[in-house]
Amino acid sequence: MELRDLYQRIILENANKCPNEQFKNETVHLHNPTCGDDIAIKCRYDNNLFKDFEIKADGCIIFKAATTFMKELCINKTKEEIEDIVLNFSEFMTNDKKVNQAILGDAVVLQSVSHLPMRIKCAMLPFKAIYQLVNGDDNNR
Repeated sequence: MELRDLYQRIILENANKCPNEQFKNETVHLHNPTCGDDIAIKCRYDNNLFKDFEIKADGCIIFKAATTFMKELCINKTKEEIEDIVLNFSEFMTNDKKVNQAILGDAVVLQSVSHLPMRIKCAMLPFKAIYQLVNGDDNNR
C-alpha cells in the first residue's frame, strides 16, 4: 500500500468518526461558504484544561476528518497547548517551514491536501474554531 493510499484511508476513517452532536447555545460557530463546511463548538473548562468538547460539524470529508483530529488533539489541553497545536497545524498546512509534527498526531495526513488551496480552508476551519473558542474571539459567529 502506498503512503498516499494510507493517508486517504486514515482521512476517511476519521471523517466517519466526526462528532455531530445536537446542542444549543454554542460558543463558536463558523461556516465556510465556499464548500458549506459548518462547525459549532463549545466545551467545559476545568482546572485550566479544556474538556468535554461538544461539536456539531457538517461538511466535506476533509473538514470532518480535521474536526475529528482537532478534537482528539485538543481535549484535556491548556489554552497555551491548544494555541501551539493550532499554530503548528497552520504552519504545517500553509508553509514549508519545519514545525513540531509530533504534537499534530494523525493530523499530519492532512498535508496530503495542502497542494489544493480550497481544501486547506476545509482542514483549517475546525482549528480556527478551537482557536477562537480558547481565546474568546466571537467576531465570526
